[in-house]
Amino acid sequence: MFNANLAIVLGAGTAVLLMWFFFAVPELVNTEYIYEVSAENIGEIRLSDEVGSPLSDPIKMVFIWNGNVIEENNGQLLMHTSYTYKDILTDEVLWVTELDETVDKHTRQYVDKPGHYMFPHDLEKKDYQVYDVGGSVMDYSFVGVSEINGLEVYEFTGKTTFDISEVYPDFEEQIFEDYSATNFIEPITGIEVAFTEEFTDYAIIDGEKIIILDAWDAPSEFSEKILVQKAQSLKSLHEMYERAIPTGIIGITGSIAILVVVLSKFKTKEDEVTELEYVGHRKDEFSSMIAHELKTPLVPIKSYLDMIISGNLGQLTPKQIEKLQIVRSSADSLHKLIDDLSDVQKLETGNMKMSQEENSLSDIINEIIIQLEPDFDKKGIKINLELNQVRCFCDKSRVSQVLLNLLTNAIDFTPSSDGKISISLSKEESFAKITVEDNGSGIPNDKLETIFQKYYQVDSSSKREYGGTGLGLAITKGIVDMHKGKIVAESELGKFTRFTILLPLTQKNDFQLNSPKIEK
Repeated sequence: MFNANLAIVLGAGTAVLLMWFFFAVPELVNTEYIYEVSAENIGEIRLSDEVGSPLSDPIKMVFIWNGNVIEENNGQLLMHTSYTYKDILTDEVLWVTELDETVDKHTRQYVDKPGHYMFPHDLEKKDYQVYDVGGSVMDYSFVGVSEINGLEVYEFTGKTTFDISEVYPDFEEQIFEDYSATNFIEPITGIEVAFTEEFTDYAIIDGEKIIILDAWDAPSEFSEKILVQKAQSLKSLHEMYERAIPTGIIGITGSIAILVVVLSKFKTKEDEVTELEYVGHRKDEFSSMIAHELKTPLVPIKSYLDMIISGNLGQLTPKQIEKLQIVRSSADSLHKLIDDLSDVQKLETGNMKMSQEENSLSDIINEIIIQLEPDFDKKGIKINLELNQVRCFCDKSRVSQVLLNLLTNAIDFTPSSDGKISISLSKEESFAKITVEDNGSGIPNDKLETIFQKYYQVDSSSKREYGGTGLGLAITKGIVDMHKGKIVAESELGKFTRFTILLPLTQKNDFQLNSPKIEK
């Protein structure tokens, strides 16, 4: 049983980690928000009206760079990018360059040409091919590490020469441009926070460069500040996605695994030593402490996931929300596994606490039905209720736990096409009688006596298909026994499974100081 329990813990933790890295992280670190950019540079430009004419006095200009996602299709983004140069005093547009390009969302590489649309995340200190300038993707060389407004950035430089004769249709001569740029990139996100550029347009006459345009620009203080803030925000999210949350998942899984190993050793020790009461007491104290500590890191993980899904940390696409909800569901499963392990330990050591008071069983059943309504609807299961008004002394939260376990199992094993679950409540002599029946796959008769054993699964194929730890029914029987009640299972393969619970009615129970040990 120790090996089975450890395998369940490690398998659940590994599954959550794999889903996080392979489904959630690729979507989160490449949101459309990362691809969209709006930047502004300020500079000067000198122009001539024709080849050989003198250049004009410097004109103050503003360079505006906008990049927008037009559409997404099968992991590919259609990007529209515009580069606009304007006279800063007259607002006259000097020229505009517009590009429509298709980019792989997860790699940031162009689909139809070599190179990257933008620098990739998790940058290395090496050379890259980035940005289409004049119809060719530039080669950028890594220069070094520097800092802008307290943010560490990688500095890259690139330069190229290309034919831009089509930009000067009125000129007979062939016109070239020498272009160079220095870019400052936040390395974790690949976000550009600042860049400077210089470009010179010229014709070659008798082997001599005749300049017709000379310009430069550098980031405005406001634009640089906005881009640094964006990079800092996304950097924090990336670190949480790629480090904090996976570390938490690994820590929780490791802690649960340690708990399983230690509890197993305690169990072995109990069989070997004579001081059973002392060992049991120490074991209970230890498991209670560990169970509490295991739950603690789950709280921020689930809270962060809820914040991300709600959009509080940035807008997400429906696909990203879907992947995160899978991870959130897995976190809930880990939480339930911790709760089940804790409850099993409490039942085994006789330390499960009960709070008994008069409750309406029909109200408890209706509350659980409402809680599980989305699961019923998802599989198209019909619910049939026959509830009389019955009150009895019981622990409401524990009876709710019993019903939740039984109905969750019924949902798992009930067919989607014509599934039906019936729940009835009535009085039978001095007992309240609750039945939960489904028309699912059923349980073999020779297995009915063993399904309440800890870690028991009807067969390995069911375990693979429906998951679970095999603890739910063991805990259910332990809770019913503590109420001095009874639980019986009946079934016929391929037709039905019925669980009947009898709980004492109005006479208050004197709960045992030690809860009955569950079957192993």
